[in-house]
Amino acid sequence: MENKITLVQSPVISHKLQEAGKAVSKRIDELELDKQIATVETVKSLKDLRAELNKELADFETQRKLIKEGVNNPYNEFENIYKVEISEKYKSAIDLLKDKIAFVEDKVKSEKKESIEAYFKELCISEKIDFITFDKLGIEINLSTTEKKYKEQIHEYITKVVDDLNLIKSTDFEAEILTEYKSSLNASKAITDVKNRKEREKAEEERLKAEQKVNRINFLEKLGMQYVEITNAYEFNADIYVTMSDINFLSKDDFSKKYHDCEAKINDVKAKEISSKALEIEVDVATPEVVVYSKKEVAPPVAIPVAKPIEAPKVEAVKEAEPLKKASFEVTATMTQLRALGAYMKENNISYKNI
Repeated sequence: MENKITLVQSPVISHKLQEAGKAVSKRIDELELDKQIATVETVKSLKDLRAELNKELADFETQRKLIKEGVNNPYNEFENIYKVEISEKYKSAIDLLKDKIAFVEDKVKSEKKESIEAYFKELCISEKIDFITFDKLGIEINLSTTEKKYKEQIHEYITKVVDDLNLIKSTDFEAEILTEYKSSLNASKAITDVKNRKEREKAEEERLKAEQKVNRINFLEKLGMQYVEITNAYEFNADIYVTMSDINFLSKDDFSKKYHDCEAKINDVKAKEISSKALEIEVDVATPEVVVYSKKEVAPPVAIPVAKPIEAPKVEAVKEAEPLKKASFEVTATMTQLRALGAYMKENNISYKNI
């Protein structure tokens, strides 16, 4: 089959571009454009000069395009014939073979994928892993890699997942870390993310708890309740009190109920005190009782106190101060018993503190 294509004659273009180029250079040099100053007065003449240069260039461009068209026309005609008679016929045949080859190769790759995907599912079932799809592995099936090699990659991947799950089971927040891990499949990142979140949550809980404690104490103090160290409670009297345990650990609803209960009792006590004072005032302003003695009766004699004789002060021997000792212990008692214990220690100058 003869496939020779030859160029019989190269295009011959007659020109004098070198001489024309020298003339163009001389023309532009004589204009001394670097020395031209653009002002409001000179801008019109500069525009006129630019128009002249554009016209001169356009004349040269017209000649160049005519030459190009004359040179390209024979080639364009040749190329059109070449495409119809040669390249399109070859490309059609090549594309047909490509499709046939692709059909076979796709079938081989599809069968290979089905085999290794089945292996993947078996491994997942045996390891009780139900949150990973085959696509997560990112395996690209090709003809050159053997099934054995693919299965080794899958086994290595699933083994790592099993190791990650065993690691997660040993952590304190297994459920939360596992949730993160199922999204990222990165055990280290899942553990770190949950740990950091828990630390932030703990810090926020402590802040809110401290704030709640301060607010609750302020509410109790506004009711007139004071802190008593021996009972570790805020007390209004022996019957109305709120322990620090209540302040720290009662839920919002339970504390609110206890607070309002104390408030009602305190208001009742204050109301009774006001009523009692009012009664005392009434007794004080009543007519005093006057005792009248008859003529036969004589008022009882008034006893005149007799001063005791002055005695010399007794000098007691100064005892050496007994050294102080420290003892720590826990007391289990009722509030009444705790108050009695506190009173006893105060009377005996025994210092104490809650631990």
